[in-house]
Amino acid sequence: MADFNGDGHPDLVIRNADTRQTKIWYLDNNVFMGSADGPTLAPGWDLRGVTALSHDSHPDYVLFNPGTRQTAVRHLSAPTFGNSVSGPTLPGGWTLATIADSNGDGNPAYVLYKASTQQTAIWYLHNNLLISSPLGPAIPASWDLVGVADFNRDGHPDYLLFNSITGQIRIWYLSGPTLIRSVNGPTVPSGWALVATADFNGDGKSDYLLYNAETRQTAIWYMNDNSFINGAFGPTLPAGWSLIGQ
Repeated sequence: MADFNGDGHPDLVIRNADTRQTKIWYLDNNVFMGSADGPTLAPGWDLRGVTALSHDSHPDYVLFNPGTRQTAVRHLSAPTFGNSVSGPTLPGGWTLATIADSNGDGNPAYVLYKASTQQTAIWYLHNNLLISSPLGPAIPASWDLVGVADFNRDGHPDYLLFNSITGQIRIWYLSGPTLIRSVNGPTVPSGWALVATADFNGDGKSDYLLYNAETRQTAIWYMNDNSFINGAFGPTLPAGWSLIGQ
């Protein structure tokens, strides 16, 4: 999720698993407005986040290679590939979960996850250079970290968790890497998964992006913190394509 064309609306990145091609789908709230081809991902690399890491107002692809644990940034200008730079390599057992500005310094941070302990860590970066790496809270069994956003608008990004077995959503309010408290959100219907968070309708509040892998349908749940306000269907993905991470 990122605003690739600078119109103030988050856009989708989708991928074709067979060809490794990516596409950017431009949205106006929940309405599909057009698409553009993005870069093709090299074998062994996964797209784990989209953010303006180079501070040029153009979102970039943040990549992770699970085999080597290497990270990399592919700088983009809208959908056009510019250049690629290597980022830090993760220690053994850790994976790159998502990207967020976790301390409010304007620099995106890597949020890491270690499956054997359910531990998270936040790697604060300046451009592609590691500055510090405090541990974050451990995620309970059966729960996944699907996004980071400032849900209660206190200036501190929070964890958005999803339990794919029960469909339950939970927000963990953080202060930096420290868990302050948690609240439950709405339950996702069977067949649907919570996959991302962004402010789709421009009201300053983070909303939920849902995806149904069987029908390839997307949906947006408009939220006020952890409270469901309304919902709307988004575009349906073509056969062979899926949302990144699905």
